Amino acid sequence: MTKSILTASALALVAANAVQAQSLSSAGALAFDDADTLFVGDAKAGLVHAFDLGDALADQSGYQLGRAQTFEGRTIFNNLDVEIAAILGVEPEQVVINDMVVHKPSKQIFLSVHRGHGPDAEAVIVSVNNGALELVDLATADHSSMSVGPVPTSATLEFGQPLNTLAITDIDYYQGELLVAGVSNEEFSSKLRRMPFPFTDEISTSSIEIWHAVHAQYETRAPIIAQTVAELDGVATLIAIYACTPIVKIPLSELTDGAEVKGTMIGEIGFGNTPLDIVPYVNAWDGTSNVVVTNTNRSAASLSLAGLAAAEAMPEGEGVQPVFSVAGVDQFPLPMSGTMHLDTLDETYAVVVRTSPEDPRNIQLHTVAMPFFFDRADHIVEMNFESFTADPFGHKAAGPVEYN
Repeated sequence: MTKSILTASALALVAANAVQAQSLSSAGALAFDDADTLFVGDAKAGLVHAFDLGDALADQSGYQLGRAQTFEGRTIFNNLDVEIAAILGVEPEQVVINDMVVHKPSKQIFLSVHRGHGPDAEAVIVSVNNGALELVDLATADHSSMSVGPVPTSATLEFGQPLNTLAITDIDYYQGELLVAGVSNEEFSSKLRRMPFPFTDEISTSSIEIWHAVHAQYETRAPIIAQTVAELDGVATLIAIYACTPIVKIPLSELTDGAEVKGTMIGEIGFGNTPLDIVPYVNAWDGTSNVVVTNTNRSAASLSLAGLAAAEAMPEGEGVQPVFSVAGVDQFPLPMSGTMHLDTLDETYAVVVRTSPEDPRNIQLHTVAMPFFFDRADHIVEMNFESFTADPFGHKAAGPVEYN
């Protein structure tokens, strides 16, 4: 589709996009509370927005996600960027998918998207409604916002990345408050902010220092990229994966306003790589509680909460050798590559934005069965051959899945 041949409906959707841009300067990290409020990190403005979506949420429980007993997922969309571009009235190369979150009660998927690149990009929120993409009309939602405090403006990193894109790197909701990671414009720039929700005029900001064993030094600049909160031995604890690439745990009780906190490095996810997401899940096969971490340049890894709780601090003053090794807390590798964004849909399935295993130009919205986050259809195995007569899972007898 080109701009010169936009349909009337596409033009109307572009107009809706302009309505969203009035409240969002940018759209990055996403999270939900325990109800129907969607939080959007607006790094450009240094704001966290809260939108009560209420009746706009649509139940997805009837949408088939795959066949879990045979580790088969479902491709909801091929060429996701092309599909989004069509409703925004731009070329696919002008679409940037920044984050994804699932509203767990309804299983509805939401994406934060930029229409265009650079400082003039327009921000939109896109939902997946029973297999159809829709622009979310934020203008009809009850809205509030909260500033994260001073954020970088014109500063850049060594290779030109605007520092303000890291002002809000991740958002988590936990027991009535938001935990917002990112950088500030201060020298001790790695920050964790705590905000009660509904928003008040209160904000608690902690500065975080960590020992990074790969660099064999203390670090205060590189931010948390992905985080979650879990109870480790009964203690509410922030589990954080940093930009380069320590696994750190910090009791929430230490993250008080004005505190300069030293996080405990308990592992190394692998240098030469950037973490993407950390998502909690329960392994239905053994009942254990875990987190899955996805990465840009490595396979995903599963870490058990029991292992995280028991993990001791990595020795300060020592490095990791060889430099690209994983280290510390046990990490169980998972067969996921090309993953761009991940969240769980329910106790059986996760959903990923990924590059297709067959064609890296094809960005897919795809489901994978847990606990191994694996789709057997992505691979050539003995069971794929027509002459393979055994039927250990009963899927041949059941016939092909008929998707609604």
